[in-house]
Amino acid sequence: MKNLREMQEDDIDKVVAIIDSHDEDDAEEAEAGYRQIGGTYDNYVYEINGEALGVTGFSIPPGCEQTYWLSWTYIDEKHTNKGHGRKMLSEIIEHIKVAGGRKLFVKVSDYVDPEDGAIYAAALHLYKSLGFKVEITHKNFYDKGEAQIILGMRLKDKEDLMIEDKICNIQFDGVFEIAETDNAYSFSWHDQGEYPLEAEDVKVGIDAVKADGARAVFLSFPSHISNIEEPLLQAGFSSAGTLKDYYQDGLDEKHYSLYL
Repeated sequence: MKNLREMQEDDIDKVVAIIDSHDEDDAEEAEAGYRQIGGTYDNYVYEINGEALGVTGFSIPPGCEQTYWLSWTYIDEKHTNKGHGRKMLSEIIEHIKVAGGRKLFVKVSDYVDPEDGAIYAAALHLYKSLGFKVEITHKNFYDKGEAQIILGMRLKDKEDLMIEDKICNIQFDGVFEIAETDNAYSFSWHDQGEYPLEAEDVKVGIDAVKADGARAVFLSFPSHISNIEEPLLQAGFSSAGTLKDYYQDGLDEKHYSLYL
């Protein structure tokens, strides 16, 4: 990589400052992650002539084959609109391709600042210009009036794979507020339940997050679980879209939402 180098612990302060030049909340979330043991792993500093101008990186979700997510990706506000964002992203995308990446995803907010306007509009435009395509838009995700836009990009040709449907005894085992959101919740789950999930089981989870003051719930499941959608819809959830070929080619991630 020409201008990207691996991030080190002593880069954290300068990188957090770069993120903070755009979004204070993101800077706090990023710093908390960087300061964990191994928190700088798979993150990169974008340097020109020894000066740190940007940060990017990636994560690999569990249970997936050659799937990547872009992590915190920012160019210092003082150096935007000079082509650095495109150069930095092109380098990290090529790095992921060489590492065997199959599908790459990124999340973007549509937040509109009262003074600065749509602060992520330029980033969204850049991602699209590089080949990312919008796959899901979760309305009112981060906060009321602030959506989450998920874009995906294929990094190599799709394989024609047949995925068989399966029946799983999904069981919810906890509820939690989604990071970076204001009272948006999700449920943790496993597929070793004693009985198939029913709408009444889903409603137990809904009642639990209501008691915590939740305003919305967002869930996702592998697309080949054939007996999950009906109880979710019966309990009031709506289909929110699909991340194509998320787990592997032919196996998507289906998303559901409920606004309380």
